[in-house]
Amino acid sequence: MEIGNLIFNQNESQRYNCPDYVVALLEGIDSRLHLQLWNETQLDTESPFANTGASFKNDTFEVEAYNWNDDICQPYNFKWRDVEISWYKYLGRDTTINKKITPNEAKKMFDECIKSLDKCCQD
Repeated sequence: MEIGNLIFNQNESQRYNCPDYVVALLEGIDSRLHLQLWNETQLDTESPFANTGASFKNDTFEVEAYNWNDDICQPYNFKWRDVEISWYKYLGRDTTINKKITPNEAKKMFDECIKSLDKCCQD
């Protein structure tokens, strides 16, 4: 873990290192979300998976960029069901998770998140 994250991160629930396959699936969700938002607005929107301050929420998942406000305790950056994932400044940097999940559970998370984004685009 990076020194800055050790000093400033007050999150105690994400005790496990997030597996690389979960990070890769989150990057896929990020790409699909970016495409959806661009299709809706025709603007290059900021990713909530990056160090941007952006956020997104629907009925299936929520994601919020790293929060720089030291007065706010940010419990997670990404949440799906009871899975909470945090990172330091951007996805992939000191990424931690609150529980161990199998590759099959991670695939289910990915599939549900992508399906929810597809549904948003059709509405």
